[in-house]
Amino acid sequence: MPRNMRDIGFATFNLYNLQLPGEPWRGSTPYTQADYDVKVAWSAERLRALDADVIAFQELWSPQCLRDVFDRARLSQEYELAFIRESGWYDIAVAAAVRAPWEIRNRRVVKDFPEGFVLRKREVDRAGGNEDPDDDIEVLIRVFSRSVLQLTIGHRDAPEVPPIEVFAVHLKSKLPTRLDREERDRPEVNAHARALGAALSTVRRTAEAAALRIVLNDVMRDTDVPVAVLGDYNDSPNSNTLAIVTEQPSFRFYADSRAGRTSDRGLYVAGALQALRSFRDVTYTHIYRGERDSLDHVLVSEQFYDHSEKRLWSFRELHVWNDHVIDGDTAPASDHGVVAARFDWNPP
Repeated sequence: MPRNMRDIGFATFNLYNLQLPGEPWRGSTPYTQADYDVKVAWSAERLRALDADVIAFQELWSPQCLRDVFDRARLSQEYELAFIRESGWYDIAVAAAVRAPWEIRNRRVVKDFPEGFVLRKREVDRAGGNEDPDDDIEVLIRVFSRSVLQLTIGHRDAPEVPPIEVFAVHLKSKLPTRLDREERDRPEVNAHARALGAALSTVRRTAEAAALRIVLNDVMRDTDVPVAVLGDYNDSPNSNTLAIVTEQPSFRFYADSRAGRTSDRGLYVAGALQALRSFRDVTYTHIYRGERDSLDHVLVSEQFYDHSEKRLWSFRELHVWNDHVIDGDTAPASDHGVVAARFDWNPP
């Protein structure tokens, strides 16, 4: 069936440390030209297969790398690329691509946590008669480990289609954070470095999820703005991380239910929309020590939920390319599955 020009597909694609040949990346051996050519060719092949209108990328080290992928895929004339900046990167970063007739109308890079982000609970004064004296905590994180890229996209040929706010994200990984030398030099601390490092990563990822939620609140609260949040969350659909970001909107499970009719700030996980139509849920985007998990997600606002009173698009399908994902360090070009979700223009 031919696509309506107002239909839209969102995708997320982890490029697995895509860096130019001869250039350093995280202290590892630089890629040879042959290594780089293999990664670019593989990524270009996946790019053509996913056929999405809006794509969020993670683990990119240079804008030129992504341009090379699009050139190899022969798609450079069809997409507009967006980066956190054109040069001066010091680590992996997110990027995005938007295909005509959709166009980028505004872009914003979010590095600092927003105003209103406070993770602090003061020590309770026992003399005051309070019963919770052990809850004091303060988290001092103030920036995203990987900047968030926010795009406002519009449809150049369909003025009735409202602009969509798209966020490309990459939250802190589950890998244990390396302790600083001061802590590593203390035997009683270093003996537990893995557990402590994992806790540090979890605290940062949770803080980033909360900060992202605040950014989303400012866009979504009391508005009808369509929103899509695409990326590598480094956590599963039922994790606390996703619960914070999505705010866990209600789903409609039977005809007479009122659930899901409105959800001003909620985000729906496309994988969950797909699972509700499937007899089995076998989707995964990553394998670590034999455990299959979904870490890469397409999240959408109520404007993309079939049963919402504010629906503009309906969910069609979710595709996950994961045959290449293996449990080890020899993935050809990505250690994550590539995820694409498609939505049909379908106002009520």
